[in-house]
Amino acid sequence: MGFASGSISFRRYAVIGPRQPELPDEKLLEKLEENALKIGELGVPEPVEYGWSGARHVLDGAFSFQNNVYNDCLYFALRIDTNKVPGELKKAYQLMEEEAIAKDNPSGFISKKQKKDVKTTITRKVEDELRSGKFRRSKIIPMLWDLPSGMVYCQAGQGDQEKLLEIFNRTFNLDLQPLSSGSIALRLLEPQGKRRDYEDLKPSRFVYGPGGESQWPDYPWVMKGPEPKDFLGNEFVLWLWHEADGKTGVIKLGKGDATVLFDKALDLDCTYGETGRDSLRGAGVSRMPEAMDALRSGKAPRKAGLVLDMHGSQYSLMLGAEQLAFAGLKMPEIEEADSPRTLFEERITQIRDFCKSFDELYGAFLKARVGGWDGVRQSIRKWMGETPVRKSAAA
Repeated sequence: MGFASGSISFRRYAVIGPRQPELPDEKLLEKLEENALKIGELGVPEPVEYGWSGARHVLDGAFSFQNNVYNDCLYFALRIDTNKVPGELKKAYQLMEEEAIAKDNPSGFISKKQKKDVKTTITRKVEDELRSGKFRRSKIIPMLWDLPSGMVYCQAGQGDQEKLLEIFNRTFNLDLQPLSSGSIALRLLEPQGKRRDYEDLKPSRFVYGPGGESQWPDYPWVMKGPEPKDFLGNEFVLWLWHEADGKTGVIKLGKGDATVLFDKALDLDCTYGETGRDSLRGAGVSRMPEAMDALRSGKAPRKAGLVLDMHGSQYSLMLGAEQLAFAGLKMPEIEEADSPRTLFEERITQIRDFCKSFDELYGAFLKARVGGWDGVRQSIRKWMGETPVRKSAAA
């Protein structure tokens, strides 16, 4: 799904490296052209091929200011092609060839030499079909490079992310750092002189695990080590839940308020790795008895459908807690735009405003998390109907 229209999905990547370009220029377009995916006419294609593409469609190979530069952003895509004949089809080719040869043999069976010849024949057949493009499957992953902020917005799955990082470095001699709730927290806290506070953060315990007082939440889905502390994303969504359903739903930001509503979807997982995962769907999902039971059994939210009203603009989205990734983000309608270019540039402004407001909201959580958190944690426990001595349902 692209950025020019409809709902959008992305996570954020920080561009890392010296001499970063501040504005799009002809050199950047030339680098994209040099590393574009070009389909060879000779030879058997690789099982997986990738390179840059224009973002308008999968066959868009043109790079220009008209097609790829909007405001001070660069809009392009990563194209990934797979070339693979299905295994079942190759097996069928081989069996059909062997049966045809066996019919002409007096014994009715195929010899070892003939089997070897069949394999050679089928290999050539498969290579010819791959050359023809019969089994080529293409997809593009649109991306928006906000050059002034040094940020790339993109939705790349785990299997595609490695390709994205490699080709971005090869093309621009710059690195992409996938941002997550932990690394974004550090980026927000460090300028405030709170790096030490960040380093001291540990997972909060809202209910005791099966092991009792000696056991602390493990968050088995996050990386272990000093950073990133991606459990913060799960605690952030829980804090939003508490603010939305346990309090007024209105959160003070720097110069205004944010209103939070949970909507339609909520996925939770056990922080102790004991009681599995719950996926809840429906209106008023956060108020379902099953949702509160999940919290009391030691689960934490991992994905949540949200409606956010921030600085007078309303957004709906599915939030991925650990990566602070946005799926199906719907922004306010743009009522007046005299051209598709103007419309897209207005949407880029909306994306920037949304990310800035969202980081303010996350910053409000971090302010509580590094100062006065014990009181907030006790309030969340009380709201959950939990007490410090209650054990999780896993016990």
